Amino acid sequence: MRQQHGSTLIVVLILLLAITIIGTLAIRQSMVSLNIATNSQAQQLMIQNSDAATFNVEDTNNLLRSLAADGMFGFIKGPKNKGKELVFCYRGNRAQFFTLSQASMVYVNDSGNIVNTDQGVSGFCRTGANNANFFTSERRAVMTQVSVSFTNSASSTPFQDSVRGTDEELSKIQKTDRVIVNTTSLMPALTSADTDDIDDCLDSHISNSSTNGVANCLSDLNVPFTTHVTEYTLGQAFL
Repeated sequence: MRQQHGSTLIVVLILLLAITIIGTLAIRQSMVSLNIATNSQAQQLMIQNSDAATFNVEDTNNLLRSLAADGMFGFIKGPKNKGKELVFCYRGNRAQFFTLSQASMVYVNDSGNIVNTDQGVSGFCRTGANNANFFTSERRAVMTQVSVSFTNSASSTPFQDSVRGTDEELSKIQKTDRVIVNTTSLMPALTSADTDDIDDCLDSHISNSSTNGVANCLSDLNVPFTTHVTEYTLGQAFL
């Protein structure tokens, strides 16, 4: 009789162990599935926000305003600013997509140092700001920073952006230029990185740099982000 009680106890313990293992595996599988779903949703949100910023850049209603002297393209189109980046944070609660008063400049000077204070620092997104909404919506989930720069004439081939067979003088068109727009969207809430380190990535690195740019910095911090790089050839007819 005692042997039967002992055998029953062993069987019960084995069943409990099996149930525990199965339950642990089920919870782990559920967590993996949840993480995959969360990552997929986060990636989709960031892509949508980068697309929204790009659509605003391409909006015909904004284009003429962008070419003005204080516009997104016009301000940095001159030879003095070729190669420099005009940076601003795409804020969903702002009536205008771009205003020069809320934009910044960043570039590498002759000494190889990053300069980011020539136009002030209000254009850079700030992850640690408590009183200002630098996010694209009131949900404060995704923030998108936009940088605009024209290619440096010193590194460009003459007439490389011109339409073949077109005489700019006879056709009464302005000389074409190639502009590069970077839209970087990130979700600070999904990382354990310090907000100061994230802000340093956004204001102290060049978006177009392939070795030490904004994307490299965010990647080193394991911050979830997506970057869209779009190139445009701009020209303007004049009558």
